[in-house]
Amino acid sequence: MTTGHSQIEKIVLVIHGVGDPRAGDTLNRFARSLASEEKPLVEKQATVWLTEKSTDPDRTKTFPTHVRRLQINDNEVEMAEVFWGDLSQVRRGIVGLVYGLFQILFGLRYVAYVAADQPGAAAFYLKKLGLISSRMLHGPVLAVAFFLALITVAALATDMMWEGSYKHLVWTHGVVAACAVLSIVIATIGQKLTNSRVIVRFWRWVITVAMYSMLLIAIKAFYIDVCFPEINCQSCRHPGLIWYCRVQIILLGLLWFCESAIVIAMGGCWGAACLHPRVNRPAIHVAFLLPALAVGIWGYALPMLWVTAREGVVRLHHISEFAHAFDEAIPLLGVQFAMLVITAAAAIVVIARYFVWRSRNSIDTFNAGSRAPRLIVNVVQQWGLAGSTVVGVSLVFALCLMNIFGIEYRDSLFGQVLAESNKYAVMFLAPMAGLIFLSLRHLRPAFDIILDVVNHFYFRSTLMEDALEDDDEFDIKETTFESGRLYFSRRDNIHNRMKRILVYYRDRLRHRPELVIVSHSQGTMVAVEVLNDPEMAWLSGSFSKTSLLTMGSPLSYLYQNYFGHLYDSLNSPSWDHLRTRVDRWVNMFRIDDFVGQEIEFPMLGHSLQTTPMLAKDKNAMTQTCSDHPLGCRGHVNYWDDVEAIAVIKQEVFASKTKSRQRRSA
Repeated sequence: MTTGHSQIEKIVLVIHGVGDPRAGDTLNRFARSLASEEKPLVEKQATVWLTEKSTDPDRTKTFPTHVRRLQINDNEVEMAEVFWGDLSQVRRGIVGLVYGLFQILFGLRYVAYVAADQPGAAAFYLKKLGLISSRMLHGPVLAVAFFLALITVAALATDMMWEGSYKHLVWTHGVVAACAVLSIVIATIGQKLTNSRVIVRFWRWVITVAMYSMLLIAIKAFYIDVCFPEINCQSCRHPGLIWYCRVQIILLGLLWFCESAIVIAMGGCWGAACLHPRVNRPAIHVAFLLPALAVGIWGYALPMLWVTAREGVVRLHHISEFAHAFDEAIPLLGVQFAMLVITAAAAIVVIARYFVWRSRNSIDTFNAGSRAPRLIVNVVQQWGLAGSTVVGVSLVFALCLMNIFGIEYRDSLFGQVLAESNKYAVMFLAPMAGLIFLSLRHLRPAFDIILDVVNHFYFRSTLMEDALEDDDEFDIKETTFESGRLYFSRRDNIHNRMKRILVYYRDRLRHRPELVIVSHSQGTMVAVEVLNDPEMAWLSGSFSKTSLLTMGSPLSYLYQNYFGHLYDSLNSPSWDHLRTRVDRWVNMFRIDDFVGQEIEFPMLGHSLQTTPMLAKDKNAMTQTCSDHPLGCRGHVNYWDDVEAIAVIKQEVFASKTKSRQRRSA
């Protein structure tokens, strides 16, 4: 496959985007779409194995690059796929979707932290409070809930074998001790099975809660049982194992009280940060709303799990003390239900407007100025979520205060309303939870898009071993460690794959072919950032011309809009490397694409230097950078879209005669 390199006129790198393709699938789809009926594909796909940096110095790590040779019109082309789906940790099937959903919930903190990394004291404290909120939510809150669930399962199992066993003291202590030991074993194994720092921290908290429970056994057995024997009577409200459950529930309530206080403080910092003259407001909105959303989701999910178990497990109906233990807790479900109604109403309005626009508009109306409503962080959704968060968190905070001071919330009017709304919450939310679970596979595109953004901003602290000199051409010391920035490890691993494929052709081709990069969705960010990397200065000397084709790119519509403090205008000096290396940029997008739209290309007169992308006259500039709107078909399946393929053939793979005629014209 790689012999006869001197005949190759174009090297085409294919970079997939959103979704979960198998290695080589995107390359095959694109190649079949480009092949004409007169010259169908007959060449087989080959695999080139390249090395990449490994965390283990004694082991060589490799990754496959699928390549194939074909002739498009009279152009000899070799195509290579930049596959990064295995690094993005996207998985197939229902189990994979659930795992991906947990990845999103645990990973939103990275996006929020980066969004708040802006000037001003308010933004600084918003960033720190968001980090504390996330660590508390994904640490002690979930760890206590995990241990509470373990005790409940153990009580059910033992009660089935020995009815009423949960009331006996010695048996109770033994069950709690066994649950603590089992928690430590599970957490130890769990830490070894994951590379995620957030999940590792969660397992450490599970061990902490288990040790706390062991200490609680000693305190109860040697102090409370001796000094306050009336607490242990089997006829009291919290006998035996129920007492331990009640203690965990109280602890969980205190943690939610602290979580609510943090979110309220974040709201104050959010409002103050928006007043700073140099702050990027969309990013500040993201920095507040994402942690608030995470708190809301877990605040709905945890009580919902208990209600589902209580209503669905027949055995729990025979243990009335369990129901009493949870019914005495504050009515979180009622609060979450109110928040969900507000958020859902805003989302329904936005989605309805989107589909109405989609049915009434075309490319002509788009060119006339009509634009589809944003589906990602729409203003209506943003303020709906913000309003429901303020209301919901304030209610939880007030209820927690009433619980701490011994005030019965049912005595107040709003407490009665919330208690009543708990009934409606159970009635509506339980079927809704089941419906969401059954609809997971249909929500897969949305999960994939969100997970791509989470992985893009996933970071870890730079370690000293990352900065050590080695034989790696792409050493992170040069790009991250010395400047003191966060190390976006997953993004760096993905970028390095593209770089190594380019090095492969640089070192093996004696002539200078044209480089064409075709990318979709998040893959366009990979292409743009690699082309702008200072380490890639040799590109212009290795290839005669570089053309960039982007499809459904989120660069301007998503990243420059919501993270403008990180992604400046293409006129800024931070993009000088990109402008000097790209000779032609063709951007295709569907007018209803809710992820990628037009690229805000650099304007004449704003660059610090004359570059290929910034031609000297307006007509040449039009030929250098161009947007191509396509019909309404959403965000996926660009690789075999008839309109997109027609634009690609016309702009990049036209015959040599037509190309010369176009240049002379």
